[in-house]
Amino acid sequence: MANLSAILIAFGWSGIVVGIMMGGLMGMYAFKGPFRAPKGHENYTDLNRRMLRLAHIAFIMLPLISMLYGMCIDDLAVSYTYKYYAVICMMILSVGIPVLLIASCFYLPFKYVQVIPFSCGMYALVVMAIGRVSAL
Repeated sequence: MANLSAILIAFGWSGIVVGIMMGGLMGMYAFKGPFRAPKGHENYTDLNRRMLRLAHIAFIMLPLISMLYGMCIDDLAVSYTYKYYAVICMMILSVGIPVLLIASCFYLPFKYVQVIPFSCGMYALVVMAIGRVSAL
């Protein structure tokens, strides 16, 4: 059996690195940086720019939530199979939402595909909630 908590914690740290790097790249054109803003990102309130900022934050916060999830998964009162799929779902959530937000900057209908990683995240959170409530 895989060490689910270690997998999620390592995955979370990797995701945070991506989010910080993304913020650094965005800073190259934001706030009158050294480069010009890409097309559709010129104004602070442009939808594309807002979605990219949201993706940047999601690349930091969702892996952070995955790390917290990883710290709690081992002592959860559910079967290993549910835990295993919940960990996979947390990873899909942590990567899927920000990647689809970035893709939506270029082709807006991608935002509707976010229901897939969102559903994965809901499964993982329900597994955690059931495990915690049943342990009371």
